Amino acid sequence: MGEAIITRRGGASLKEANEIIFSAESSKYSGSIHSIVLDDNYLYVGGSGYTVHKINKSDLNKVAESIDYGDYIRSIAADDNYLYVGGSTTQKVYKLNKLNLTKVAESISYDGDIYSIAVDDNYLYVGGGTTQKVYKLNKSNLTKVAESISYGGTIYSITADDNYLYVGGGTTQKVYKLNKSNLTKVAESISYDGDIYSIAVDDNYLYVGGDTTRRVYRLYRVAYLYKNLKLVVIGRV
Repeated sequence: MGEAIITRRGGASLKEANEIIFSAESSKYSGSIHSIVLDDNYLYVGGSGYTVHKINKSDLNKVAESIDYGDYIRSIAADDNYLYVGGSTTQKVYKLNKLNLTKVAESISYDGDIYSIAVDDNYLYVGGGTTQKVYKLNKSNLTKVAESISYGGTIYSITADDNYLYVGGGTTQKVYKLNKSNLTKVAESISYDGDIYSIAVDDNYLYVGGDTTRRVYRLYRVAYLYKNLKLVVIGRV
């Protein structure tokens, strides 16, 4: 085990161990946990217990619980005031008030299990099985404003930047880049050669992981074409 020594003013020092040390645990959730999101003060936990638990970060005590979603909760997204919850059987997005976890709205049915929800300032982007498309929903009332072409397999992961969505999943096993404004496809990656379960994004790259290949692929978000010694941007991928 390695350790780092941190010297503090006055000559005293602390040793920082390079390991993850247990700190606390919550009360038991009533099923397997599939999704956790957090804000400054609370955790919001959902899974096969069919409800969302609101847990105080300081002591991990449960302070609220939502109504029953009706089946597995597979994805929770959050903004400053609300949670957006999706999953199996019910196959809708529930909008919950973060304060007390009361339901304030629900979407139309996605007609398939919901595995991923991404959120920006004004919209939700929802993907999953059976329908295999991305639905764009208005955050205020959860009405559908657009849908993408079919991904061709179950959508397991959606991540977003300011202008685009990056969508991955099963069967197709590629990352689709969609324009957030109208959900048109603008690019697709090479095949990952396995189902894609997670995508992360930073300023320059996408990081993609899943099954079969079981490696992280790093993909450029910007592709360049050299022509007549001039650098021409041909799009983000």
